[in-house]
Amino acid sequence: MAVNLASTDVPSRERRLGSITGYCGTLKELANDGCKKCLKNRRRDFQTSSNCAHTHCINQLAGLDGTLVVDHAPIGCAGAQICFTSVKSRVPAPPGALEHARVISTGLTESDTIFGGLEKLRETARLAFERHHPREIYIATSCVSAIIGEDIDSVCRELSDELGIPVELAAAEGLKSKIWASGFDAYCHAVSRARLVDPGDKKATINFIGFSNIGRQYVEPIMAKLGLELICLTATATVEDFERASHSVATWGQCGAQSSYLASALEVKCGVKYFQTHLPYGGIGFERFMRDLGGYIGKEELALKIVEDEKAKYAKTIEDAKKTLAGKTGFIALGASFAYEYARLLRELGVNVPHAVAYHYDPKLDNPNENEPVAAYADVVELGLDIDTSVNDGQSLETRQLIKKYKPDFIMTRGHGANCIASSFGVPSYNCEIGLLLMGYRGLAMLATTLADAISNNNLYRKIAKTYDAPYTEYYNGLPTHSFFREEA
Repeated sequence: MAVNLASTDVPSRERRLGSITGYCGTLKELANDGCKKCLKNRRRDFQTSSNCAHTHCINQLAGLDGTLVVDHAPIGCAGAQICFTSVKSRVPAPPGALEHARVISTGLTESDTIFGGLEKLRETARLAFERHHPREIYIATSCVSAIIGEDIDSVCRELSDELGIPVELAAAEGLKSKIWASGFDAYCHAVSRARLVDPGDKKATINFIGFSNIGRQYVEPIMAKLGLELICLTATATVEDFERASHSVATWGQCGAQSSYLASALEVKCGVKYFQTHLPYGGIGFERFMRDLGGYIGKEELALKIVEDEKAKYAKTIEDAKKTLAGKTGFIALGASFAYEYARLLRELGVNVPHAVAYHYDPKLDNPNENEPVAAYADVVELGLDIDTSVNDGQSLETRQLIKKYKPDFIMTRGHGANCIASSFGVPSYNCEIGLLLMGYRGLAMLATTLADAISNNNLYRKIAKTYDAPYTEYYNGLPTHSFFREEA
């Protein structure tokens, strides 16, 4: 499904892509049902926790250079941004970038829900402009502003004319989607409308879309050998970065959840080829990605030569670490794309994966070329990858019951508390790297050596388990996995 940048809003992932948050079965069944367009979502009678699309839209926008976000919401909706501001401070910023993310809330109150909050929105945006003089402003909607039903788009156009800068709507109401990755789509939609330019002559550049550009020093030399300059559309990316990216020859993304919408917008608006099927993580993924990219730009032999050189460089490091990892079992709890990317990576290292939890699953992406499958389906078909898997949107009790059932040697996770759950069982956890750091054989070697070191001593985790007192009653502790699923919907 191609993106529609003429619209100010973007439908949720459930509506556009058929994405789900409830499933238990095998990866093969999940991928095949998704490809056949017959994947069904399983709903729950009881939920423990989740996340919000609104938060993820704002933190992506606020990290961009020269940007200010006006959060048209109660003050609590912006409260979570402090953690993303601290993360941004650790990301190398370009010259002239703002030191901190700028998020200013309109602070909607009960009175505003009755009498309206548009005048408060106008005053907040004007004050924010006078104080910070941003190059662009994004106005993020929320559950409250959506329930009021205010015409935010007209205010954006009015303020853009008044202030003389782009003022773009970011439709980020958390209530419209149970999948927090819909917030990434709202970010991508807004920034595509504000920053992408009309296509022109193609340049020898290639785009990477992700959370951060950490690790680009390892990837730039590889792309340079192909005659391509790397452009990172990540935290602190500038307006000029997006303009240059509009003329690139190709794009790949960190994962389908965070970057597919922007990558698809670049292809639809600017004709920049989007590679979505083979992500370049680990040795196998790197080889397939480089073959695809090399073939597209007419340099397949050179691309495969680069792959062989990289493979030889890190072969001994990987093989040494595999000796420690042999026979180990690893449990995975990650976002939609990386759950199955890591399942493939661990298998490449000789680790058994008894189960993988994905926080949601996209059976397709917004790529205008609907014949290109998602990465998980490609791994099932091309590599025979198949494992027990489940989909939950950060349901801590479900994840806890699964770790309890499978008793892995370690878990691989990122966010949403799965590492804390693992520690309560005395299981060591590894906070997964994503993006450029994981690319290619260097990324595989980094993963292998880090894992080998991490699981060599789990004394700390054993001590934590001895003192942990679970907050669940005996009834909930004794429930089998996936006890709260309803019939398929």
